[in-house]
This record gives sequence, C-alpha cells and structure tokens, in this order.
Amino acid sequence: MSSQIEAQWILLLARVVLATVMIHYGWPKVRDLKSNGNDFLNMGFKPGMFWGTLIALVEFLGGVATLLGLFAELAAALFAFEMMVGAFWKLKIKKPFADYSYDIQLFALSLVLMSEGAGALALRPFPGRVFLRWDLAAAALAAALLLAALSKPRFKRSEQAATPGSSGHQPQATSAA
Repeated sequence: MSSQIEAQWILLLARVVLATVMIHYGWPKVRDLKSNGNDFLNMGFKPGMFWGTLIALVEFLGGVATLLGLFAELAAALFAFEMMVGAFWKLKIKKPFADYSYDIQLFALSLVLMSEGAGALALRPFPGRVFLRWDLAAAALAAALLLAALSKPRFKRSEQAATPGSSGHQPQATSAA
C-alpha cells in the first residue's frame, strides 16, 4: 500500500473546491437575474441582461456539473474564459492586484481540471481534450481581451472601489446611471 495520495483524489478535491466557489457566487446571480443584468450593464457589458444571465448560468449550472464530474472539463473551460475576461476588465479599470488575483487563482484551478480531468468519482468526462490546443488558447485569450476592452463601464473612476462583482464574485447593488 502506497503512502502517496493518488492524483485522481487531488483532482477530486480541486473539482469540489472549484465547484463550491462557482456555485457560491452563481446562486445569488441566478436568484436575481434582473439585478445581475443591471450589474453587468453598469460594468459596460451590453446587453447586460444577456451577459449577466449567461454568467449566472455558467457559474451555477457549471458549478453543479463540475461538482458531479459531469463534463467538468467543459465547465472549467468556461470558468477559465470568464476569469480571463474578469481579470482583463479589472486591469482595464485599474483595479489593484488584490482585486483580480482571485480571478487568476480560479483560472489556474480551471486549467488544472481542463488538462488533467475531473478526478475520482466523476460521472462523465468531456470527450477529448479540445481545449488544450495553442490555437484555441490564443483565440480565447484574444476574445477575452477584446470583450474586456469593448466594455464601457458606467461609473466614475472614484466609484471603482465599489464596482459590482464579476468573474465569479457576488454582485453588489448599484444604481443604474
């Protein structure tokens, strides 16, 4: 009997952690899609209702799927893209590193699941490793940069400290301008 922990159990732990975080931040967004849509509109993602609903569903349903190990690699790819957009958006509005370091951590955790799989007790893996190609990674990076760059936030620079949450963070109430 080996005293080492097998990689599949470490991947299970990574999967549960990522899923728990995404469900935690996705649930409030799913419960109040209108408020979440307004938050995304205020952040400059138009149409706000579309982007807010999409992110809410990705986080919550993707989190549940990840927890179950049901196409967790696909959900992790969607999380990774969301985290890239969020980090680039926060860089755009000149947020301090502490405000986007969490996005980077979740991005890295998503990459682990995308590359190594969902680990032990997964219901069904996503077929193939379609996300692990340099051309797709470059396209996703370019798309994330473009999406963040095209956003036009509705708040003044002095309001940046109280911006609505994005990229896995719980939205805060803001008034539409």
